[in-house]
Amino acid sequence: MAFRLFWVLPLVAVLAVIATPVSIPPSRIMHDAQLYTLRANCSRQPWHGRSLVTLPTTQRLGLENFTVHPATPPPQFIPVRIRDDDNKFALRGDDSGDDLSQTPYLAALAHKATRTVSLKIVYLPSPLRESFETLAEACPEGYECTADQWVFDEYDSGDGQILYNLQFAGFQGKWVPFKDAGKEGWHVYWKGDLGWHRSINFDLVPVPQDDSEP
Repeated sequence: MAFRLFWVLPLVAVLAVIATPVSIPPSRIMHDAQLYTLRANCSRQPWHGRSLVTLPTTQRLGLENFTVHPATPPPQFIPVRIRDDDNKFALRGDDSGDDLSQTPYLAALAHKATRTVSLKIVYLPSPLRESFETLAEACPEGYECTADQWVFDEYDSGDGQILYNLQFAGFQGKWVPFKDAGKEGWHVYWKGDLGWHRSINFDLVPVPQDDSEP
């Protein structure tokens, strides 16, 4: 399935509808897009090959405990290239309906007191910073939220190729798992302290077509 990158426009799906001779819901426009999951790439760590999931209690993203059965399905994303900066992306969730003001995006939650970022899916009309300024409730209290600052080592991939090494562009750091989610597993944090030895990478990996369809 062709690798598709969607340019960020507040009404991107609406514009696509206008261009067609019949009315098509935005959810249907996104239906045929290639979907991706975030998968751990850490061959010497036990999480290698496991996908990030939303942990139930905190609704933050992390790595699920190996004893959880059945495993939680990982969220699926569509990479959205930011119009004004070709090197940065937003990651749009695939479960968006026809209300564009409630579009899911992967957000970086930066704790104001530390150089630490956690991950959460938030609902916004656009991943751009202005959305958090107008919808303050979308960002948990005590955090600074960003949804348009994701970068990869290789971002100009071809049809359905992996985008390697997800990074937060806000500050230099590495992804580190912490066993602070009880029996559910490990939350994953972007840490500015580069002294961590147990860091892992996450790649944006295409979902096979049969697995992405309902």
